[in-house]
Amino acid sequence: MGNIVILKVPTVGGLVHLLTMEAFAKSLPKGTVQLISGSGRTTMPPLMESGKIDGLAFIGGSRAADRLIKAHPEPHRLKLFLQLEAKNMGMYLPDLFE
Repeated sequence: MGNIVILKVPTVGGLVHLLTMEAFAKSLPKGTVQLISGSGRTTMPPLMESGKIDGLAFIGGSRAADRLIKAHPEPHRLKLFLQLEAKNMGMYLPDLFE
């Protein structure tokens, strides 16, 4: 089996990822991208504890990231991309109300 991606979407607002999943389905081999939903506190620890996760891209709080990393049996082997303590950014352009 090759590399796969598990995309954990938020419980509220997860439907926004349907267009992304359609694009993946059209361009990547079947089963390459898996979508899971639910509470991160429930869904993520079992995945990390399995040791089958090689990389973690995470947007959220540093305490949550630390817990996930420590749950992995070999945390030193994880490839990490962390966007910690991030806030959603919004831009207003001058012609917004034109």
